[in-house]
Amino acid sequence: MKTIKSFSLVLLAGLTAAASPALAGNASRAVDIMTARDHQARSLAEYGIDRMTTGSVKSESDFDARGVVIPNAEVTLGAGIAARIKLMPFKAGEEFRKGEALVVFDCARQQADLRGAEANLTKASSHHRGKIRLKSRGAAGSQEVRDAEADMEAAKATVDGLSEVIRLCKIEAPFDGRVVERHAQTFEIPAANAPILTVVDDSTLEVDLIVPSTWLRWVDRGTQFEFDVDELGRSYTAQVDRLGAKVDAVSQTIKITGTFVERPPNVLTGMSGTAKFTPPTN
Repeated sequence: MKTIKSFSLVLLAGLTAAASPALAGNASRAVDIMTARDHQARSLAEYGIDRMTTGSVKSESDFDARGVVIPNAEVTLGAGIAARIKLMPFKAGEEFRKGEALVVFDCARQQADLRGAEANLTKASSHHRGKIRLKSRGAAGSQEVRDAEADMEAAKATVDGLSEVIRLCKIEAPFDGRVVERHAQTFEIPAANAPILTVVDDSTLEVDLIVPSTWLRWVDRGTQFEFDVDELGRSYTAQVDRLGAKVDAVSQTIKITGTFVERPPNVLTGMSGTAKFTPPTN
């Protein structure tokens, strides 16, 4: 079809040349434009770039893809118990270290329950030992010893359960990171399992990209690219860290994840930008 169109334009140029030199010049320029567009289309086809199925490519000479910066991990911490919040030392945007207390609950009642359970365990253990001594003297039967042992085990289970509740009275930082959002405030009593804090581990930043699947011919782990951050107006060097496990059959795209070669100091999670790749020359 392109050959027929090109031939028609050439024929038109020849016919108009006889009629008017000006018209002949216009027809000649039309043929040149058509030839240039065909050449550009063939150049894109060499790298498998289909401009009709993806918006990743800005122009015929740029191999780029839009991306967003994501953290190494993002976690929403929830309340393990229904208790009043006594302390939340970190506000949104502040940094913390692994192991630091992010939330402390007022667990005075739970601690009192634990002390009572420990007393019951002491009593049950003493009773069990007494039954063992009586049985050795023939003053108690085997069933009485077994009952005393069961009471002791039940008391121990109560102590273990309340000890676990006490451990939930403090939420410690699972990693070095920053607070994204506080979903509750000091002195509030959130429900059990209600969200309290959203935190991120931004020690390592990643870049999520959606690119044409045909780029897999020349994009692989370790492939470097420049990532222009929109919010900062600066470019940083990154490299492909992981390739997606599946190609989207409809859009013929695949997700790839990159990491910065050096952690940029001013880049924050959620920032977006453009990844510029340099395809192979052959």
